[in-house]
Amino acid sequence: MPIIDFDPFADENTRDPFPTYQRLLAEAPVYHNPHRDFWAISRFEDVKAALMDWDTYSSAEGVRIDSLLELAGPSPLTMDPPRHRLLRNLLRKPFAPRGIYELEGTVDQVVGALLDELADEGEVDVVSCFAKRLPVTIICQLLGVPADQATLLKGWADAMLETVPGQEGSTPEALRGAEQLRNYWLAQLGDRRQAPRDDILTTIATTLVDGEPLSVDEQVGMCNLVFEAGNATTGTLIANSILALGTHRQQKDWLAANPHAINESIEELLRWESPVQTLMRVAKKPVTLHGVEIPAGARVLLVLGAANRDPRVWDSPDELRLERPLVRHLAFGDGIHHCLGAPLARLEAPIALRQFLTRYPGYEVTGVTRFHDVSMRTLKALSIRPRGGS
Repeated sequence: MPIIDFDPFADENTRDPFPTYQRLLAEAPVYHNPHRDFWAISRFEDVKAALMDWDTYSSAEGVRIDSLLELAGPSPLTMDPPRHRLLRNLLRKPFAPRGIYELEGTVDQVVGALLDELADEGEVDVVSCFAKRLPVTIICQLLGVPADQATLLKGWADAMLETVPGQEGSTPEALRGAEQLRNYWLAQLGDRRQAPRDDILTTIATTLVDGEPLSVDEQVGMCNLVFEAGNATTGTLIANSILALGTHRQQKDWLAANPHAINESIEELLRWESPVQTLMRVAKKPVTLHGVEIPAGARVLLVLGAANRDPRVWDSPDELRLERPLVRHLAFGDGIHHCLGAPLARLEAPIALRQFLTRYPGYEVTGVTRFHDVSMRTLKALSIRPRGGS
């Protein structure tokens, strides 16, 4: 039997990681890649347990296998308690589900306006024109960023995320994107200290933690965290959902006949193609799983994309079934680092998908370009013909 080669940096992993996931789940629930120097665990119960056990699996050295978070700056995402709790508490109120769902009317209006701009004829890139623009618009509103600067910020953030297949390390574009974002946030934060407003940037700039302001690097890191948490997962979910339904006609027809099931359908789409595929931790002590010892200090990749297709939890897990009974997935992680932007994603995606399918029930997918990212499974472009054959 061929040796399993799981490499998050490889081009084939970007194109289709799921055959490799099947082998990890069946043959190597604890996998070691000596070339990249990481271990990977993939079964649902193992991944869930690791997400819950921050005392064994630390986030303090980063949660990605690449160097992106060194550019983004420190934030609760890359901290263990007690500092994690103190900084995350700053964002508890603006990201509380009750407050998020008060945005429903705004989201509905923004979705409608974006679809009004979408060309009805010919081909259109639904990522750049719709899926990406909606969440960036909403998170910029919460941050207090002018709407006309959203596209600029998203461009810098995407440059910071995009990788080159097979290569580790930050690209020149990533370094420039990180520097431009840092300078932008520093200017905005300075403005909030001079003239506070009712927005998240003011909270980050002015709130004291243990009687002290956040360090400059922490403030920048918090800005980057909020911006990405508020747009990357949601935009990816919307685009992936449009692609999935466009290539699974029976499922799209089922949803059209059962529009009341849109929220449950979103959960199945999250499970089937999780926006975040992997999260990294560092083992603080030796761990033995399935007869294999992971040494203390090892980088451990938690493969959410595989865990959410574990046949021990779901029947025929590689099939997309919108009518599937709900079982809690790990698309948003779990434990103290559960995705900050999950409530926003669960608000925005059903509204976006419902309106899109109502306007374009017969759309056709005509082209797919994947975004190279070692952690997220996302799209750079998704060409559709809105008025395809019904």
